[in-house]
Amino acid sequence: MTLALVPYRLRAQRLVGPPLDSPADVVGHLGAVQSQDHGTSLWSIGRRCDATITEVEAAFAAGDFVRTHVLRPTWHHVRVDDLPDLLAVTSPRVQQQLVGSVRRMGIDEKRLETGTSVVAEAVRAHGPTTRAEVAEHLADAGLEHTGSPLAHYVMNAELAGLVASGPMRGKQHTYVPLDLPAPRGTDDERLAWIARVYARGHGPFDPRDLAWWTTLTLTDARRAVELADLATVEIDGQTLHTDADVEPVEVPAAMLLSNFDELISYTRDPADLDRLGPGREQIFRASGLLLLDGALAGSWTRTVRPETVEIDVRAVVPVPRRARSAIELEAARFGRFLQREPVLSVAS
Repeated sequence: MTLALVPYRLRAQRLVGPPLDSPADVVGHLGAVQSQDHGTSLWSIGRRCDATITEVEAAFAAGDFVRTHVLRPTWHHVRVDDLPDLLAVTSPRVQQQLVGSVRRMGIDEKRLETGTSVVAEAVRAHGPTTRAEVAEHLADAGLEHTGSPLAHYVMNAELAGLVASGPMRGKQHTYVPLDLPAPRGTDDERLAWIARVYARGHGPFDPRDLAWWTTLTLTDARRAVELADLATVEIDGQTLHTDADVEPVEVPAAMLLSNFDELISYTRDPADLDRLGPGREQIFRASGLLLLDGALAGSWTRTVRPETVEIDVRAVVPVPRRARSAIELEAARFGRFLQREPVLSVAS
């Protein structure tokens, strides 16, 4: 993402301006929120609606949104009423990738379907079920039940719309059964819908962005844009698509985002990576990313104590005074989210 796009995408992403009303509204607005790191993904949601972690966790436990495999493939938070349509659009390509992966493990499609059925039946019979408990049922059926095969059996059940992550059991995720309705509309109507959803939460965008986010082919992404009849805007020499007339917003001097926030999960510009130098992989392993004036500039980690949260910010560029003040405001915001007093350190 070039810096010229940042003032426009921040508005669509709801990282500036009035907060949304609830965690479910955030998930619905964005269409899906990347969540392979469940804990940090809650900050992505809470930041956009001024909710505390307790409020976001309560919304998740209540089923206001679910965590499942639906895009690329990795975990995302999704509204249940959007899930049938998302799966109809995205799962064929994701499942194609999954089948190729399990073949390399020596698992054919028939065995994959058998494992998928075992997972779905176990979860339906026993209610919220941990991955370890799912593994026991696979072992009882004489199937692979550890490592990648276990993960792929569960993932295929998610892509089939049979199960999704349920309420936490302590620190363990559970799986719950789903009983999804049929997708809405026709294939073309769903393509248009997903382009409009993406424009609303991620625009302005190029069809290549949509193709990456959805796992659609570029041909199908372009068709989705055409069917959606979106507005266009010229920014930095690019013709981009949006759901409405867009105006740039003032870019915050600093932001502390989660490591897979929807703003940065698809927008790592090569120039950003080059500036970060040889230690960039360590930056992406941190719990969060530091943006200064909209550009990726470092990372941050958190250490949660009973009454405080230690926030350690590591910048790879000099941090000017106004950015330091903005980082302090961001740390205070994160402290309110965790309902703890922030203890901030900044190094560059």
